[in-house]
Amino acid sequence: MNDGYILTPSLMKALKNWEKFLVQYTKPKMRKLLTILDADKIDRKIRDLFIDLDDALNAANLRVTVENNKRLKQILGIAERADEHMMDLDNRMNAMQIDVTVVRDAVAAKVKDSFLTTAVFNGVPLSREQIDDLRISPELINPAFDTQPNGDGPTKVIYRGGFYAAKVKIATTDDDISRYWVQAFISSKLNTDLFMKVYGILLEGGIYYMITEWPGKGTLYEHLKTNRNIPWIQKIRWSIQLASALAVCHSKLILHHDIRSHNVIVDRNDNVKLANYHRARGIKDITTSVAEETDGVRWLCPEKTKDGTLPYSMSADVYSFGMLMWEITSHEIPFSDKTIGEVFMMLKTSVGLKDADAPRPPIVPGTPEKYASVMQKCWRQIAGSRPTMQHVVRKLEKAFDAHGHTSDGTMMSSSSLTEYDPYAPPTHPNVTMQTARRLHSQRQYREAFEQFKILADKAEPDPEANYYVGRYLIDSRIEFNRGIEGSVKDPNIGMSYLEVAGDLGCTEAIQYYAQEKMAAAVEIRRQLLNTGDETDAKIILGKMKTECLDLFRDGAEKGNLRCMKDLADYGAQLGDRQSYIDGRKMLDDVIVNARKPAEISKAQEYLVKLERHNNSTFLN
Repeated sequence: MNDGYILTPSLMKALKNWEKFLVQYTKPKMRKLLTILDADKIDRKIRDLFIDLDDALNAANLRVTVENNKRLKQILGIAERADEHMMDLDNRMNAMQIDVTVVRDAVAAKVKDSFLTTAVFNGVPLSREQIDDLRISPELINPAFDTQPNGDGPTKVIYRGGFYAAKVKIATTDDDISRYWVQAFISSKLNTDLFMKVYGILLEGGIYYMITEWPGKGTLYEHLKTNRNIPWIQKIRWSIQLASALAVCHSKLILHHDIRSHNVIVDRNDNVKLANYHRARGIKDITTSVAEETDGVRWLCPEKTKDGTLPYSMSADVYSFGMLMWEITSHEIPFSDKTIGEVFMMLKTSVGLKDADAPRPPIVPGTPEKYASVMQKCWRQIAGSRPTMQHVVRKLEKAFDAHGHTSDGTMMSSSSLTEYDPYAPPTHPNVTMQTARRLHSQRQYREAFEQFKILADKAEPDPEANYYVGRYLIDSRIEFNRGIEGSVKDPNIGMSYLEVAGDLGCTEAIQYYAQEKMAAAVEIRRQLLNTGDETDAKIILGKMKTECLDLFRDGAEKGNLRCMKDLADYGAQLGDRQSYIDGRKMLDDVIVNARKPAEISKAQEYLVKLERHNNSTFLN
């Protein structure tokens, strides 16, 4: 072929691509096609076609300067036809513009225009900027060798930034891709040594890969299967690391959704890290389906098996963590002698049973008492009675210190487990109780809640901060829980925060906790009476009388005036004359002995209210 014609095929190919594009996008079925395509992809295609055509024309023009006029006219004729194509394209695309805009807006409204906008975290689609931040350039990695680790699907080992990492092939459907963008995004928010690192997403050859930290010793599930002689001190240490990781998730209002040994990796230094956030979601990304929990039914809380529409909550994660603790002690999965279907039905029929009667795996002989106690609290039947994860961490640290002898006889402190403090507040001068109170009083509830949450979740938690977090999570009257920004309401976990605050001496928390517990018990009793179950109603009344009056008495003895009033008030309503007398006497003593006029005035106000209410019989 003559050199003068070498570039003509490139030009013809560019024009051919234009013709193909025009035919494809001007068919009668164009509207249907656009409903499944991202309009931005169309725009990018147009830009690419223009670039290819310009390059071909420029190259051709450089070549034809040395050719004869005949060839020049041929090339210019092609260029002229290209101009006609482009004019035709402009006219057609202008006519299509309204359709494109309408379709794009409709699709965007349904959050279906592409995986970039279906990747949603905490109710908000990830922006293109956030997606771009999670991308990895192919130039940053160097292929090393193929492998098939941990049964985790097709992978390669790559070398990036001084670390070996697993390059995991993932599905190319929009739903699957969007989940992994969210997983990478969540990992960026959990950027600590407590979690398996997700470096980002790589697009290579039209296939998406997730670049993650290399699991040095595989999953915890595999490690427990192949290593049967792990010392207790190591098991407690692992439990603290994993509890700390889950506590960090909850402090950032992230629910993991799939806590089990299969989703934990063991690194080369025998540290465990929480992994696989493919089901993790922001607390506002509510999920109700039990279908996706098939693999994790053995770790699933009973209430989810009974009511598939029940939103997932922090307390559900806590239950699963209790089962993970048992896995670590036993080297077995829960209820391994039963099928998944049998486990599901067993848990479903257990709803409503007392803790002592509910089906749970047997405590492994030799399990440290403090460890077993934490584990059993995590898998309690009633979601609201399960502890918070930061409470679990503190209790496990005490279990570690009680059991904390290293193999050479020296003492090991829980403080030496890691240099990272998952509860340390960010180095921000405004994260203080004073600032949080000010924000709360100014009705800047979201900002206030975030600061209270940081202060409540520290290694040395603030009692008042725990009280406020509990109130925010429980009280629907707080404007924050009714605003357009969405609610963080979770009464079950809120009660756990109040319990922590009460344990730390916050009498306001004791009073509010007892009041909420009383209200819940009254409602349960009412429902039992409506069904004619008077025996259980009487049992509930007795339990309520003992627990709640003891709580009110505890707060009253610590000087809380509201607890004094409630001790007397509920004592009268429950027929406990001694509690009524004691509550009134405490208020009388305040009037006589208090130095602050405000306290005297409040005590007098409460006594007047008691005179009005002491004949109340709403429980009768």
